[in-house]
Amino acid sequence: MSAETSNPKVVVTNLTKQFGDLLVLDDINFTVGKGEFLCIVGPTGCGKTTFLNLLSKLMPSTRGNIYIDGEIADPKRHNISFVFQEPSCMPWRTVRQNVAYGMEIKKIPQEQAKSRLEKTLKLVGLADCADLYPNQISSSMEQRVAVARAFAVNPDLLLMDEPYGQLDVKLRYYLEDELIRIWGEFKNTVIFVTHNIEEAVYLAERILILSPKPTTVKSELKVDLPRPRNPLDPSFIELRKQVTELIRWW
Repeated sequence: MSAETSNPKVVVTNLTKQFGDLLVLDDINFTVGKGEFLCIVGPTGCGKTTFLNLLSKLMPSTRGNIYIDGEIADPKRHNISFVFQEPSCMPWRTVRQNVAYGMEIKKIPQEQAKSRLEKTLKLVGLADCADLYPNQISSSMEQRVAVARAFAVNPDLLLMDEPYGQLDVKLRYYLEDELIRIWGEFKNTVIFVTHNIEEAVYLAERILILSPKPTTVKSELKVDLPRPRNPLDPSFIELRKQVTELIRWW
């Protein structure tokens, strides 16, 4: 029995989204194990961002729901963190204040928040620039701030929407390694959406492949590769090939 089945943290049932006559997501069902790193890939325009908006409750579903620890997901009760494609730092707050923001909203006790803040800043390599403002750091560092802010609240579920999609390859690999290191420390449940197949194989413990619209879960693959992963390893290349064939719509 797999971890996502035997110890599910997140259960998605019959998730459907329709805009008028346009059916975007059609009866999606899957589970995510506690502490699992799940990647979701699909063809351009299949509704991946809409899918994350439903999971985060930023948008209501037409049918179906998402459950966390057996309860309907509720941002007022559960810690659901979201890292967007674009940098989302508040320009009037320092790096330190940006990372702390989620803990302030969640009213985490001051001493606990302070300890967690310092630990997180060190983990993501932001301690030396903690008192700088977003306009004083690079765009890649801004994304590190967003990732740090998301992990700092110890989320029940962390959603990531192609956070490194606009970065060059070398920097992307660096930040992906950093993300895995942070995830290994905190062991939160992560759903990472990407259009980059190599990125999915590099990061995931399991990959869900979505179909074109109306979108369903077409297939899934377990990624049983050691870390750190080598994109030139024959097993890595074979998995990348399998995902590529599954995602093709032509």
